[in-house]
Amino acid sequence: MLNKLVYFERLLCLGGMWISAILLGLLVLLSGTNVVFRLAGHPLTASYELAGFAGALIAALALADTQRKRGHVELDLFTRNYSAAGKRYIGAANMFFSFLLMLLMSTQLACRAYRLLAAGELSESLKLPYPIIMFVAAAGLLLLTCAFLTDFIYLLCRKDPDTEELTTIPRKGVTNSIRNDP
Repeated sequence: MLNKLVYFERLLCLGGMWISAILLGLLVLLSGTNVVFRLAGHPLTASYELAGFAGALIAALALADTQRKRGHVELDLFTRNYSAAGKRYIGAANMFFSFLLMLLMSTQLACRAYRLLAAGELSESLKLPYPIIMFVAAAGLLLLTCAFLTDFIYLLCRKDPDTEELTTIPRKGVTNSIRNDP
């Protein structure tokens, strides 16, 4: 069961990261093209708007895979002296509340996007329905929610995600040092 969970989470997180990578490549092309055209005296219109949309999507879709690979900053100033069981339970609580927070944020973002889309909101320069971008960002937060939920389940089951056979990309470390468990 946990192997299937890890496999599914890995596919979702990698999908978000690949979309982020493609968007980053397009953003670099857009910026480079804008510089060349600007030097020629004809800057691309709405390049700043597109760059802002791409930047928001890149960040939102890359969060989950970054969490999965332990790329976020971890502060253990207070928990480093706790017992292994204490670290695990605090880590599980942290993952659970992070899961709830991201679930709430993604839901609120999707509701706001729905209201804006229903009101007919459009972007300033290109007149694009930008609430669609907000829906994709909400999906990125849901991916992060999945990563937090998987970490929470692992912490409760006293398993280390690094030892799972299906994780071909090794995780750098487990939040709140659960690896130190006996």
